[in-house]
Amino acid sequence: MMHLRGRFRPRAVNTLWRNLNTGILKEGDNEKRVSMVPSVAEKLIGKGYKISVEAGAGAKSGIPDAAYEAVGCSVTSRNAVVSSSELLFAINPPPEQDLGGMAGKMLVAWVGRRLPEGEKYVKAAQDAKVTLVDTTSVPRITIAQKMDVLSSQAKCAGHRAVLEGAYSFERFYQGEITAAGKYPPCHTMVLGIGVAGLAAMGTSSALGSVVRAWDVRDVSDQVKSMGGKWITVDFKEDGAGAGGYAKESSKEFQEAQKATFHKHCKEVDIVISTAAIPGRKSPVLIEEYMVKDMKPGSVIVDLAAAGGGNCTLTKSGEKYTTENGVTIVGYTDLAGRMGEQASSMYATNMMHMVNHVTGKEGASAFLSNIEKALADEKGDIVVKSIICCKDGKPVVAPPPPDPTPVKKKEPKAAKEAVVIDPEKEAQRTSLAVAGTSALAVTASLGGDPGFINMLNTFGLAGAAGYQVVWGVSHALHTPLMAVTNAISGLTAAGGLMLMGAGGPPLAQGLAQASVAISAVNIAGGFVVTKRMLDLFRKPGEADYTTIYLMPAAGLAVVPFVLTSAAPTVGTLSGLMAISAIGGLSSQKTAQFGLALGVTGVTGAMSMTLASLPAGQLAPALGLVAAGAAGGFRLGQVVSPMALPQTVAAFHSLVGAAAVATCLGSHLIHPDASLGHKVGAMLGNAIGGITLTGSLVAFGKLNGNLSSKPFNLPNKNMLNMGMAASQVGMLGMYCASSSPGLGTALMYSTTALSSAMGVHLVGSVGGGDMPCCITVLNSYSGWALVAEGMLLNSPTLTVVGSLIGFSGAILTKIMCDAMNRDIMNVIFGGMSVAPPKKDGTVEEVKEHRETKPEQVADMLLDSKEVMIVPGYGMAVSQAQRAVADIATFLKDKGINTRFSIHPVAGRMPGQMNVLLAEAGVPYDWVFEMDEVQDEMPNVDTCLVVGANDITNEASEVDEDCSIYGMPVIKVWEAKNCVYLKRSMAGGYADIENPVFFRETTQMLLGDGKTSCEGIAAALKSKG
Repeated sequence: MMHLRGRFRPRAVNTLWRNLNTGILKEGDNEKRVSMVPSVAEKLIGKGYKISVEAGAGAKSGIPDAAYEAVGCSVTSRNAVVSSSELLFAINPPPEQDLGGMAGKMLVAWVGRRLPEGEKYVKAAQDAKVTLVDTTSVPRITIAQKMDVLSSQAKCAGHRAVLEGAYSFERFYQGEITAAGKYPPCHTMVLGIGVAGLAAMGTSSALGSVVRAWDVRDVSDQVKSMGGKWITVDFKEDGAGAGGYAKESSKEFQEAQKATFHKHCKEVDIVISTAAIPGRKSPVLIEEYMVKDMKPGSVIVDLAAAGGGNCTLTKSGEKYTTENGVTIVGYTDLAGRMGEQASSMYATNMMHMVNHVTGKEGASAFLSNIEKALADEKGDIVVKSIICCKDGKPVVAPPPPDPTPVKKKEPKAAKEAVVIDPEKEAQRTSLAVAGTSALAVTASLGGDPGFINMLNTFGLAGAAGYQVVWGVSHALHTPLMAVTNAISGLTAAGGLMLMGAGGPPLAQGLAQASVAISAVNIAGGFVVTKRMLDLFRKPGEADYTTIYLMPAAGLAVVPFVLTSAAPTVGTLSGLMAISAIGGLSSQKTAQFGLALGVTGVTGAMSMTLASLPAGQLAPALGLVAAGAAGGFRLGQVVSPMALPQTVAAFHSLVGAAAVATCLGSHLIHPDASLGHKVGAMLGNAIGGITLTGSLVAFGKLNGNLSSKPFNLPNKNMLNMGMAASQVGMLGMYCASSSPGLGTALMYSTTALSSAMGVHLVGSVGGGDMPCCITVLNSYSGWALVAEGMLLNSPTLTVVGSLIGFSGAILTKIMCDAMNRDIMNVIFGGMSVAPPKKDGTVEEVKEHRETKPEQVADMLLDSKEVMIVPGYGMAVSQAQRAVADIATFLKDKGINTRFSIHPVAGRMPGQMNVLLAEAGVPYDWVFEMDEVQDEMPNVDTCLVVGANDITNEASEVDEDCSIYGMPVIKVWEAKNCVYLKRSMAGGYADIENPVFFRETTQMLLGDGKTSCEGIAAALKSKG
């Protein structure tokens, strides 16, 4: 006792609450349960209940008196408890002769006021002037579910029934293959699928039994969702009764069901019957002739024994074995045989009941709120239902409510039509055109014709590229980023233009470095793109890439043979780069699009090489070859799983090349024109941000850096300060004619932009990396645009604007899909998602777990299956096992499809690439919006490692950070199975309500192991 007291300290009581003296009575000799447990008592004491416990009350549940004292309860004699308490708790009502000592007090107990014995007890309490509360009379409505002792105790009884059956069965529950022989699994039949029946099903399945089940109501979906087989009686009748219970069946139906039960009794090993109707004799489901035909060693556990039993041979309160070896268990205290667990659940029900009565006011409001509810005709239905008598007068309970109907989701109210004033709309349009034109005219005031020409080229190319990028299929967003990465390697052309152009050795070294690292990007990007597109190619589908690449050979030669055609080659190269993006609009034209990209880059590089001084050609070709060799090797070995970080690494190379080219160009031309200076400074700044930002993104994606955002103090001010400094240095650079100052400003820009890149990307959390990668992709394009303006190259300007708009559009798509503010991502976590409002969690929600074998049965019973992959599938590398599941189901004639969320994974289209790698044909894979409306027709939805993208909170919880984010509505499927490592939330760390739906089951564990287990179970069931 001293040990317990030293470990626990009584909780202080809030002095604002009046103490309500509350007593806990010890149960009779045949009852193991107790109405209150220490953990719940501690919470009630904190709300103003002064609790005294009868000595030894919890002993039979394994709870010593010291445990109650440790949380602040007093332990005393029965007489002291009764005399000092205003509110008394018990499970079984105390003997009637004890009621005289409880006059003027409130007694809360399991009365059963509608049963004959209960009616008699209510009359005795009324005569004794005891206010009697019947815990079994809680109405079956949604708000009262957490007070429902019938359900909580029935769950314990259903679980215990399986344990009693297993003990009496004395054989393996699950199938076993041992050196001593092969043993089949136990077969269990559950009759009556209420709370107890569902608990019995769940425990039986968990132990490895093959379960079949029946109920007078059609609850086949629930049975199948738990891996059970539904028993069909060839007779139609609605079995739903009042109050949510089953009603008694007609004689015709009973005859049909008996024939069905007789057949199944011969086949199964254990029968668990739970069919009971409160206040009435239990319906007979199993008759003597059925028992005689059961196998020796079989077991019947009759949970309806108290009402006469569902089996005619049941003996209430006893267990015995028939002459033919069938054990019949008729215990009426199954819940009590789980003393500690049942007591804990009962006590929690009591806590919810008193909290419902008092609200936030605590114990001081308990008695007065009871008075108010009874005095008001429209008072609280829960209070009016549970109070049996008060002040010597009966309290008539309201009629039991009908079962709460399932609420149909009300359609969202249509947005009010916005009345547009045509005149104001015309004014806004005119102002937009005028403003854009004014910006362009202002830019021309610098007087640099070359810069203006590049600006015109940028505008036209951007408009064309903008339209083309929107047409790219979502499934090909990953190849799109890879091919734009390769094309952005045309920063090599900028380096080539500087080779042999003079300047200090550092300038030439920077130019050569730009060429080499850009060549890595070109070769690596195209090889990765080719590998990904090959994954999407169907078996036996011809690959015509070699034929598509024939024009590349021509463009590679023309600039060397016909120098006057070089500008035309440049124009063709730009057009082909745009067309390459257009080719990714579908799977059929994607290979051709890749070939166009290769051809365009080949032409641009060849045109630039042909213009080099004679002495620079050989070194340039050597640099290109060396870089391309490295990129080719890198592109060959990278795994699809590592694509996100590989793309980020390629982005860093583009940034480094842009910085090198811009610094080298300045060193060669320190006194260049205004347009040249603007291009040099902007390319340097954007390149620096892209370089370091991409390296940080690589570190986060590759696990080298923490995925948590930096969240430095005043980070927004830091970003604004660095941006303002960049603008200031640009102004000084353009206005100065001093080579020394210009060089210092360029180096300062490199340093500041590099720091800015680290901070911007470091401030973005790992969950927003998909958006961040696309932003960096866009930055690499703008760096190339700046380089094109710097070097007066229309080709670089066209290609750069194409890549810049491509990344911007992908960023917009990703941010919309994640409900993220695009400015928040671009400026490094400018704001944070709004936190969920504070609130206390009143209870631990229950979820249902399953096993691979049960999931396999569910899939085989389905006609329509939808698989939703997520980042968890990628992490566990479960894609091949998922592909095996889908292929097996397809071969069985089950329509199996994949639904892909735009942001599933860590970069756009990653799930499509992983599934293609595993051999899933692309025509099995659909975008979320293509199949969203078909989800209600899906029999089983298999969610593999996806959480936030399937979180119902995004639609129902306005306070959560992902509210409004488009998600895949997996909860609309008839059955849903989540494959997750644990019950933890996703990146957003928000609880998913779908986990706790009746139609949802959780298969917890490693994703790959779980999927392989399902695939193996499917194959074994053939």
